[in-house]
Amino acid sequence: MSEKATPRDNINKTASLPEVCLTFLRIGAVSFSLAALGEAKNWLVKEKKWFTDEEYLQGVGFSQILPGAPAVSLMIYLGQRLRGFWGSVCAAVAYLLPAFVFMVIFTYLYTEYRDLSIVSNLFKGLGALVVGLVINTVLNLWKSGVTNKQNWVLAIGGFVLIYRLNLSIYWILLLATLFSITFVILSRRFPWWAEKMAGLTKEQNTKKTQFKPIDRKMMGYTMGLVAAMVAADIALISTTKVFTNLGTTFMELGGLVFGSGYAMLPFIQKEAVNHYQWITTQQFTTALALSLVTPGPLTKIATFVGYKAAGLTGALVATINIYIPTFCIINLTADLYRRAGQVPSIRLVVRGVVAAFIGTLWAVVIRLTNDILVDIPTWLMALGAVATQRYTKLDTLWLILAGAAISVVLFSFI
Repeated sequence: MSEKATPRDNINKTASLPEVCLTFLRIGAVSFSLAALGEAKNWLVKEKKWFTDEEYLQGVGFSQILPGAPAVSLMIYLGQRLRGFWGSVCAAVAYLLPAFVFMVIFTYLYTEYRDLSIVSNLFKGLGALVVGLVINTVLNLWKSGVTNKQNWVLAIGGFVLIYRLNLSIYWILLLATLFSITFVILSRRFPWWAEKMAGLTKEQNTKKTQFKPIDRKMMGYTMGLVAAMVAADIALISTTKVFTNLGTTFMELGGLVFGSGYAMLPFIQKEAVNHYQWITTQQFTTALALSLVTPGPLTKIATFVGYKAAGLTGALVATINIYIPTFCIINLTADLYRRAGQVPSIRLVVRGVVAAFIGTLWAVVIRLTNDILVDIPTWLMALGAVATQRYTKLDTLWLILAGAAISVVLFSFI
């Protein structure tokens, strides 16, 4: 029996490396914190149609079981799915480039001109805008990722575990996986569960999967490129003591800390402030604020620390090394993960874990709301961003530019 073309086959024919670079650059330029998940879905699923909803959510699930920043892990994985190793390089660099540039520029502006009212007004309004973008992202993820009753159970459970019980991401992933496996077993044994709770038809519940053989030549090629990249990075950070400290510190954080950029914050503060004293406690707070109001992942706080420790090159060293562990893991395991995801039972487990993760995002929304939406104008900014994204076709880039202008004017009269 001949095998039908898969979405992966079609992708290789249509997504060129320059197009991958430009698309992820656009995503990186307008994505704030968790809003990157929604922006990536809009471009890669709806606009470019490079992935289906199912494939995209598999990527979201993979990014949650990896160390480091989930948004960055997702972009690397999607780039790898599109064009292999070089696709992951293009996706990672293009997505992180705006974050790096903006962080360096805003660090300078905040340091030199933070007492100017126009700058403080801009940051206050952009912070509220970010909350609105994140709320809209979580709503969209919920719509596509929490589609049946058992996923509702897992999503609500994920929220309770992190917000009420304050459990770590390790426990949440473990419990979500165990419950997802249990639900899959129930679906296999009891047709009524499969129909009522999982929303599966009989055909979906008994579907078999055939695999293509592993491309050993491509795997060896990828392993060689990953090894060469790691060797080049080690050579770079070995040139000076400060680069060695920056590189090894952020490499350890990027490779060993799970649970998003928020989970990394206490560890970054411990190393950057208490141990090496690259920055002060007040500067760490400033770095966190800048990370929230500039495009890109929260973990670009590493750029601020590296810049303070060793200038522009230090910023580059810190930024590269906080993401390089996940980059290597993804390139070495993405194909195996994708193949495992073709098994219906494993795919259902992954969707259950994703549902639990989506539930935990509401805890992030609540915390951001409490910290940033402190008065009526900030609430209006956030709700305006939600309404604009949901009920108009205004591009996110124009929304951010308009929000910046409104922030300067609105908060000048308050």
